[in-house]
Amino acid sequence: MTLLNDLHFAVRGIRRQPGFTALAALTLALGLGATVAVASLIQALLLRPLPFPEADRLVRIMAYKGAEPGHIAQREIEELQRESRAFESVAAYYLSQYNVTGEGAPEAAPCAINTHQLFSVLGARFALGATFSADEDFRRQYRVVLTHGFWQRRFGSDPDIVGRSIVLDGGSYVVDGVLEAGDAFPPGVELYRQVTEYHGLDGRRHSVLARLRPGASLAQAQQELAQFGSVWQERFPELNRGVHFEAVPLRDSWVGAARPYVWLLAGAVIFVLLIAIANTAHLLLARARERQQDMAVRLSLGAGRFDLVRQSLVDSLVLAVLGGGLGLVLAAAGIRWFDDLVHASLPAWMDFRLDLSVFAAAAALVLVTGVLAGAAPALRSSHAAPGHSLRRARGSAGASSTKLRGGLVTGEIALALMLVAGAGLMIRSAIALDRQDLGFDSEDLFTVRVDPPYWSYNTIEQLTPFYEQALENLRQIPGVLAVAANQNLPLAGLDGHTQRILTLQGQSAQEQEANPFVHLQSVGPGYFDAMGIPLRRGRAFTTGDRQETRPVVVLSQRLADRLWPRGAMGQRLKLGPPDSEAPWLTVVGIAGNVHSERRSGSPSLDLYVSHLQHFTGDTFFALRTSLEGAEMRRRVGAAIQAVDPDLPLFDVASMNERLTRVEWQRQTTSQLFSVFGALALALAACGIYSIMSYHVTLRRPELGIRQALGARPWDLLTVVFRQGVRFLVQGAVLGILGGLALGQLVESLLFGVEATDPANLAVACLVLAVAVFLASLLPALRAARLDPVTAIRGDGSSRRLTRGAER
Repeated sequence: MTLLNDLHFAVRGIRRQPGFTALAALTLALGLGATVAVASLIQALLLRPLPFPEADRLVRIMAYKGAEPGHIAQREIEELQRESRAFESVAAYYLSQYNVTGEGAPEAAPCAINTHQLFSVLGARFALGATFSADEDFRRQYRVVLTHGFWQRRFGSDPDIVGRSIVLDGGSYVVDGVLEAGDAFPPGVELYRQVTEYHGLDGRRHSVLARLRPGASLAQAQQELAQFGSVWQERFPELNRGVHFEAVPLRDSWVGAARPYVWLLAGAVIFVLLIAIANTAHLLLARARERQQDMAVRLSLGAGRFDLVRQSLVDSLVLAVLGGGLGLVLAAAGIRWFDDLVHASLPAWMDFRLDLSVFAAAAALVLVTGVLAGAAPALRSSHAAPGHSLRRARGSAGASSTKLRGGLVTGEIALALMLVAGAGLMIRSAIALDRQDLGFDSEDLFTVRVDPPYWSYNTIEQLTPFYEQALENLRQIPGVLAVAANQNLPLAGLDGHTQRILTLQGQSAQEQEANPFVHLQSVGPGYFDAMGIPLRRGRAFTTGDRQETRPVVVLSQRLADRLWPRGAMGQRLKLGPPDSEAPWLTVVGIAGNVHSERRSGSPSLDLYVSHLQHFTGDTFFALRTSLEGAEMRRRVGAAIQAVDPDLPLFDVASMNERLTRVEWQRQTTSQLFSVFGALALALAACGIYSIMSYHVTLRRPELGIRQALGARPWDLLTVVFRQGVRFLVQGAVLGILGGLALGQLVESLLFGVEATDPANLAVACLVLAVAVFLASLLPALRAARLDPVTAIRGDGSSRRLTRGAER
């Protein structure tokens, strides 16, 4: 009954002071909600275990040449499988897709073309059947493995699927097995087929996933790869000259670039939480001070010390429950916002979900702060004599209490200034990045991908009529201004595009070492005009560039300058080593630079060939149109299926959506930093407002005496504002020092902005100064309107002013 009475008293206090309750609960909720939402993001991207046995031993092996990332050749894969001591198993794969027909509507199914080791490297389990046999790797076999989800969706969980034939790209493939649910890799694939020898030993096409041996470290694997690289350069100089290899942890292959942004957000949200805790502590200390007289009266009437402390604990717990419940709602909303904000192609098991353990830890921290701030003054008052407590309650606050509250507000201002300065850097960086020229016009560009089946379109002569008719049908769609085709569209994020050795005519072996991997693109006539890519010199491809005519090539300006600094027009190169049978290509045009991977960094090294001269299977169509969404997809699908009714669309997106997918880390960080900066600013302003109101309440007698002695309202305003300026200056000094340190930490994440830009700090200080002015204005106006007689007497109006300050 005693606890129920305390709870009833706490609820009555909430009703009597709704402004105080709302401010305290909202402060707690904002701090908790932001903290839990960002912690859930960290859990999803960096901390939650990958769904594979001993996933910390999984790495991807990458090839680099001329600082450009690339893939692995078949010869290197086979040697790693035979001779590696650091890796327990090595698997190769690349991504493709199949058109699935025969049962239901045609659909495009993403496919991993892989060696049989992929399943053992991952530790994948089979619900039905088994994996491919080892002797089927790099041979043309018509056998596949299905993912569990694809088996359920497309084939209705048929238990007799193993051994059945299904139709892929018009051909018949036998199903060998079905994976268990959740064991699909790479993310998004629907089925698997053995890798084939399409591109020979010299084709750099494969991604490589490997499992470290037990006890082997990443550093040992790097050392072994360096040794392999040296041997391969000597043994196969045409393929490996200038190439080095690196092992990257599997998680980092998805979120490695996001890691610094995520930890930066973690630091920012800790600042917000600290400000929320400081604000809560200050509000509770102020309320405890206002209640000292009430506590003294209760002691005089016989209340025990434990009764006072228990009531303060119940009050703090009620506030914590209100703030925690609202914080839980805000955290869930924030996580949903992350899902909408982050459009990256992350695996399904890197999902954002509410982490209750993190919420419990953050709530416990805030609760302990609230309990200490609320119960400590009650405990101190309970040990004093009632008469002394009454006198102290009517007097001014002690020096230690004043210093504590002033220190809390100064700390809030410093943290808020750091966050506002950091948000300024990230926002200006995002603006500078948005102004960075992509090299093409991404607005009103709708893109789709199709994959003409190899069984029906396995020569240029068969593909050319298809592309010509498809492009003509797409041009007839109302609202379409231009159409282009490109097998390796910018910002498409293709992982399996072919990378071959580049040879220049007349180049020595030593000079060939500097040749980089290039971004090879097979495009159709009119591509540069449709994409808005300027032609710097020469000409673009035309319908006259066909298989029977001279093979030609167009280079980006950056690649042309790198290969032939004195002029590239008319020069010749081939895609392959010097002794290969690849045709020599003549440079007939130089196009503008394009950022094919991301907007930041250097433009890609683009090499364009005509798909009328080079075999091109799957390809993208890019349509310049103001139409979008489901209606556009329906019209494009009808235009394509008018040429081939069994050909589905896939990978449908606007170009701006593709841009968001590859730059979600920077965009998310910029937006969240802006939100956290605004939260910090609002919380700091609330803290300044409450302490200034509280100081006006405590100084009422002093201000009344000043007014009685002839002080004007402006003089009283100055007294109050002087206190706010002191808080601002102290906090700004600390905040500027912290802002400079923060700038150094985020320097590598910025684009087009100096980390220590004085203008950014000046703007942050100005924003804080405005917030301090506005937060001090109302208490100052109240002080200027004081009645001197009432203020000196300190009667019941003091309590009304205190309640106004709490609101």
